[in-house]
Amino acid sequence: MPLLLDVLRHGEAESAGPGGDASRALSPAGRRAMKELAASLMTEGWRPDRIFSSPLLRARQTAEIVREGTSAAPGIDQLDELLAEGEPAEVLAALRAHHAVTGHVLLVTHQPLAGRLAGLLTGEEPGFSPGTLVRIECATGLGPGRGRVVHVIEPKTARL
Repeated sequence: MPLLLDVLRHGEAESAGPGGDASRALSPAGRRAMKELAASLMTEGWRPDRIFSSPLLRARQTAEIVREGTSAAPGIDQLDELLAEGEPAEVLAALRAHHAVTGHVLLVTHQPLAGRLAGLLTGEEPGFSPGTLVRIECATGLGPGRGRVVHVIEPKTARL
């Protein structure tokens, strides 16, 4: 069975406050954009088998918003390897360790990791503005150069 990997950069976030970068929440525009993305995915009958999120607040909020509209959605697992500074090869190793190498998997992460991960899998780095989802099909298994981009969804909500 092939792997469909949805790599989603978190939605637009507020500026860092007293809690620092880790506690940055989604902005109102970021929340709206993620709700619109969720609605668009639902019209496709989207339902991932697994959902993994970076531990940072804005990524967890993004994952929860997108998950909310999915019937019988799986829980959200935290994956420290999805932090912005993470290494793409370590993400692949973590997915293998969690037995998430087939089916449909959502990863909610940050830049520059999102682009670097897509680049490792496909040989090209698509743009990842906040709220962008890139679907990568890995028909022959999870590994460098084994994927191809099959769908890109850019956020529709304009910045305030």
